Amino acid sequence: MNKKIITIIITSIFLSSCFVKKTSETVSTTQETLEKEEVKLPKKQEVYNPSNTIVNDLIHTELHVDFNWKAKQLNGTATLTFQPYAYDTDSLILDAKAMDIFSVFIEFDSLKGYALQYKYDGWKLRIGLPKKYKKGESYKIVIEYVANPEKVEQMGSSAIAEAKGLYFINHDGSNPKKHQEIWTQGETESSSTWFPTIDSPNEKTTQEIYITVQDKFQTLSNGLLVESKQNDDGTRTDYWKMDLPHAPYLFFMGIGEYAIVKDTWTKKDGTEMEVSYYVEKEYEPYARDIFGKTPKMIQYFSDLLGVEYPWAKYSQIVGRDYVSGAMENTTATLHGEFLYQTKRELIDDNNESIIAHELFHHWFGDLVTCESWANLPLNESFANYSQFLWDEYEHGRMEADKNAYDEMDGYFLSAQQGGHVDMIRFDYASREDMFDGHSYNKGGRILHMLRTHLGDEVFFEALKNYLTENAFKATEIHELRMQFEKASGQDLNWFFNQWFLASGHPLVTIDQKYDEATKELTVSINQTQDFEKWPLYQLPIQIDIYTNGSVRTENVWIKNELNDFTFKLNQAPDLVNVDATKTTLWLKKDNKSTEQWIYQLNNAPLWLDKKEAFDKLEKSSNPDAIAAIQKALNHEFYDVRLMALKSLKGALNKNKEALKPVVSKMATSDVHPKVRKKSIDVLAKNFQDATFLNPILEKTFKDSSYSVLGATINAYATLNGKDALKRTKEYEKEESSSVQLAVASVYADYGDETNHDFFTENVESFNGFNQYSFLSSYFKFLMNQKDAITAKGIPVFENVIESDGIWFARLAGFQLLAGLQSHFDKRVNEINNDIASLEKEGGDISMKVAQLEKDKNFCVSKSQEISKKLETLRGKETDPNLLKYLPK
Repeated sequence: MNKKIITIIITSIFLSSCFVKKTSETVSTTQETLEKEEVKLPKKQEVYNPSNTIVNDLIHTELHVDFNWKAKQLNGTATLTFQPYAYDTDSLILDAKAMDIFSVFIEFDSLKGYALQYKYDGWKLRIGLPKKYKKGESYKIVIEYVANPEKVEQMGSSAIAEAKGLYFINHDGSNPKKHQEIWTQGETESSSTWFPTIDSPNEKTTQEIYITVQDKFQTLSNGLLVESKQNDDGTRTDYWKMDLPHAPYLFFMGIGEYAIVKDTWTKKDGTEMEVSYYVEKEYEPYARDIFGKTPKMIQYFSDLLGVEYPWAKYSQIVGRDYVSGAMENTTATLHGEFLYQTKRELIDDNNESIIAHELFHHWFGDLVTCESWANLPLNESFANYSQFLWDEYEHGRMEADKNAYDEMDGYFLSAQQGGHVDMIRFDYASREDMFDGHSYNKGGRILHMLRTHLGDEVFFEALKNYLTENAFKATEIHELRMQFEKASGQDLNWFFNQWFLASGHPLVTIDQKYDEATKELTVSINQTQDFEKWPLYQLPIQIDIYTNGSVRTENVWIKNELNDFTFKLNQAPDLVNVDATKTTLWLKKDNKSTEQWIYQLNNAPLWLDKKEAFDKLEKSSNPDAIAAIQKALNHEFYDVRLMALKSLKGALNKNKEALKPVVSKMATSDVHPKVRKKSIDVLAKNFQDATFLNPILEKTFKDSSYSVLGATINAYATLNGKDALKRTKEYEKEESSSVQLAVASVYADYGDETNHDFFTENVESFNGFNQYSFLSSYFKFLMNQKDAITAKGIPVFENVIESDGIWFARLAGFQLLAGLQSHFDKRVNEINNDIASLEKEGGDISMKVAQLEKDKNFCVSKSQEISKKLETLRGKETDPNLLKYLPK
C-alpha cells in the first residue's frame, strides 16, 4: 500500500471539550483524603491488540460472483475449505460485513449437503458445524450471499481513505467522462465486505474466482486466467486461479473496458512470465511509457534479494476514484488514476517509486506477511525502502537521497500531527492508525541505517534468509531481528529496541573545537531528547574531517547523553562533517562556521551535504557564500541546481543584473523541466519587466514540458494582468492537469463571466487532490464575480457532494458550498450598509435603493437555498469518513 498521494491535512476542524468546574472546597477535601491514606485504583490490562487466534485455518477459497451495477451489489457464492488449526472444534466464525446471507451449507464430496445453523449480526457470521472436527480434518462450507458495500460502516485511514472494500465507479454509466469500472480494496480488513472469510493478515489461502460480467468488460484477479466462457445471456465468466497461498486482504477484482498491454519477464530457467498493464483505451499508447520499467524492476529486485519473483504473473491496473495511492494485491497491483500520463506528461515526472513500492511488496507483504497490524512495518517499511533501492540503482545516489529526505520529512510531519509512537505497537486505538509516517517513512530510514551499519553483503544475506525461511508465512519483528543476527553474528537487540520498539528519534547538538596548542580537534555530540519519553540512543556514526583537500574518516559510537571525540590534527579543519554517510534519522543543530558550510557546499559529495549547506547559506550576504551558490547553478545534478535557484536571495541582492542572463538561459535551455520551471518562477518574481521577460516567455510557451508551460502561463499573467486572459484561453483544451490548473488560477485572479464555462466543463475531469485544487480556484473565481454568476456555483458544488468521488473531494464540496452561503450573507450586510449610506446622503435615491433591495433579496434567497441544500445533503450523507468532519 502506498499512501503518498492521499496523505492530507484537513483544516478548520474544531473540537469542543467539556469541563467540570471544581470548587476550592472540593480540591481541599481531595487533598485531605490523599494525605490521610494512599488511594489505590484497581489495575486494568493495558490495551493490547494481538495477532488473530487461528481456530479454523482457511485452506482454500472458491468464489462465484456477478454484479448488480444499479444497486451497487455483488451476488456471490463462496465455497470455503477449512481445517481446525490446533484444537478440535464444532463451530466457525467468519468476517462478513453488511451482507445478506441467504444460506449456509456443509458440502460433502462436491455436493451441497444440508443447511447449517448460523447467527449473523451484520459483522460476524457464526456457524454451528455438524460435528466436532479434529485437527487437520478438512471440511467445506458453502455460503450464498449478497454483498452491500454501500452499507458498510467502517473508517478508513490516512493511507486508505475509505473501507467499503468493493467499489462501483460510474455505476450507471451516467458520466461520459468517467470510466465505468469495479475494483476492490482489501487492506486492512475489507475483503470481508465482498466475500465471507477470516479477514486477518496471519491467515493464508489459495483461491479460485469465477467472475461473470457483461462481455464488453475485461476482468483481472489474482493468479492466472484459466478460462473465459461465453454465456447464453450475453455475459462471460472468467475463471481466475491462484495456486499459492496469500492473505485475504490481498484478494482482488478489477473490471472495466480496459485495454490490456502485454509484456514479459524472463526467469532464470528461461521461461517467460506474463507482465501486463490494464489501462483505459485512450492510454493504451502510453502504457509502456508508464509501466515499461516493470520487467527491469522485477529482475533487479530478484537479483538484489537473491529470491526470484515468486508468483505466476504480474499485472498492474489503474482505477478511477481510488481510495489510496496503490495496493499490492498479489499479482494484480491496483494504482490510482494519477498514474495515467501521456508521453508529454511523463517528461515532468513519473511514478517509478510507486511502481517499485508495490512490486517490492510481492516479497515483503505478499510472500512474507506481517502476522498482525501491529507488525505492519514488516510490510510497509520495506516497501518504502524499495523506493530508495530503485532510485539508487536506476538514477543514482543523489536522486535516492533526495527522495529519502522527503520521506524522512514526511515522518517528522506525521509525528508532529499525530504524535510519536512505537514502530511496532500493540496498543493502537484502531488498526488503521498503523498506516502513518512511522510504518512507512520512518521504517524506510531505519532499514537504511541498518544497511549502512551492517554493510550490503550481510544486510541482503539476512533478507534472503528471512524471505526463504518464511515464504508463504506470517511473521513478527523478532523473526526479522534474528535473521540479521544470524547473518551478522551480532546481537542487534540494541538496534531493534531503540528503533522498532520505542518511539521518537535523537535530537542532537554538534559542536567542535580545535586547540592550536595541543593540535587536537574535539567534536562534541550531545543527545538532548527527553529521556523519559524517548531512548538514549546508540548511534554508529562516520565523521569526515577535511583538511587541505584530503578527507580523513573516523568511525565513532554515540552512546551517552554527552559524547566527546578527540582527534589529533596538525591544523584547523576546513570542514567537520558529522554523519558523513547522511543516513542517521535525527534532528540536529550543527554549530559550524559559515566558512565550513561554504566548504561543505563546494566539496562534500552527497545531496544532503548540499541541502544542509543551502539551508544555512541561502540568506547569507557573505561573498564566498554567494559565489558558492551561484557556482551550484552549474552542478551536474538537477536538484542541486534547483536548490541553488531557491537560495538566490543574497545573490539577487548583490548581483541581480549579473544573474539575469544566467537564470534566463536556465529557463529556456536547462535539460531538466523542474529547473526550467523554477527559473521562470524566479524571473517572474524578481524581473517584472515586460520588455525583458515577455520574449523569454514566448520561448517557454513552446516548451515540451507541461509544468514549464503552466509556470509560463502564471508568469505571463503576473506580468500582464488581465491582458493575459486572451493568451491563457489558448490553453484551455490542453490535456494536462498542471496546465488546466494554471489556467484556472489565472481565471480565479483575473477572469470574468465569460470564463465561467471553463470551470463547469472541466470540473468532472479532475479527481482527488487535483479536483480539490481546481474547485478552490473556481471558488476564488466566483468570489470575484457578480452575484448571479456566483450563484451558478451552487449546483456545481452540490453535484460534487452527490458524486461517487473520493470522500475528501466531496468534503470540499460541502466546505465550498458553505463558503458560498457565507459569501451571500456577507453580501447582504454589504448591501445594507450601502443602503444606509445612500439614505444618509439623501436626494433622489429610490431607484438605487430599489435595485439594492432587489440584489439583497437575491442574496438572501440564495443563502436560504444553500442552507436547505446543506441540511438535506448532510441528512443523506452516510460516509463515516466524511461525517467525521461535518458539523453536527
